[in-house]
Amino acid sequence: MRKYILSLIITFLIIANPITVFANEIIEDYLDIATSYAVSGNYASAMDYLDKILSLEPANKDIASLKNTLKNMQNGTMPSPMAVENKNISQAQNAKLAGNKTAEGQYLTQAANSGGYWANMFAGDFYRKSKQYSKAIQYYQNALNATTQFSTPLLYLGICYYEMKNYNEAFPILTRFIAYNQQESYAYAMRARVLTELGRYNDAETDIITALALEESIEYRYLEGLILFKRGNYKKAQTTLEKIANEIQTSDIYKFLGLSYYATGDLNNALINFDKAILLSNDDKELQAKYNEIKAKVINQVQK
Repeated sequence: MRKYILSLIITFLIIANPITVFANEIIEDYLDIATSYAVSGNYASAMDYLDKILSLEPANKDIASLKNTLKNMQNGTMPSPMAVENKNISQAQNAKLAGNKTAEGQYLTQAANSGGYWANMFAGDFYRKSKQYSKAIQYYQNALNATTQFSTPLLYLGICYYEMKNYNEAFPILTRFIAYNQQESYAYAMRARVLTELGRYNDAETDIITALALEESIEYRYLEGLILFKRGNYKKAQTTLEKIANEIQTSDIYKFLGLSYYATGDLNNALINFDKAILLSNDDKELQAKYNEIKAKVINQVQK
């Protein structure tokens, strides 16, 4: 990733407190990602990456100060600098606080129409969260065209195309993002999802292993178990999913555990896990049908 001092965050976020140049490229990458999240208003994610920097450099006063600034913004004790600079964004934030999504979208659209990277990112985020992916793509593409300094729009473009099930379009875009952000675990996990949908399970497994090497996450472990299942590596899928089930219980985890046991002929464990999946699901008829199918086979075995 190019080495630069995040001029936008200095201008919009910590105008009076410039950040020191870092020799560690991993820290620079984390700061780049935190910056993108911070200026777009996603302070929680930004602070996650600042925490990663502080875990590497606990005495870094610049980062500690920046984290404190973000906390104040997140708590509402300090206004977003972007809102101060742009009246439409300020009005959009007020509309959001009032629960008026229609007005929020209108103001963000007006801000984006005047051009600029961050205004288009705000509009893209709004429409992506509203699941209006085609509109979100338009604004993210505008943001990408507005500057060569940030690659973040590529990640969100990839997410939008994934949500639209346009996996062939999502893959090269996420690959471009990863080329600029090789320490971003979520990008590898996102591309692993895309590759799974494309049936490229070996490549998907490589990506999720990379994501896990960068950051341990239950979400990534679940995806790893799913990929292993789809690859036909049922025993390893069982081991991975059983570990997750010890930490967090969801219908999907038990569903794929049940399917993996079913695939290896372990009907009793398959039945137990499908029973758990059904209890945690919202009247899933497909799960109930599979449970009945397995139960019938278990009864048939006992009768023999």
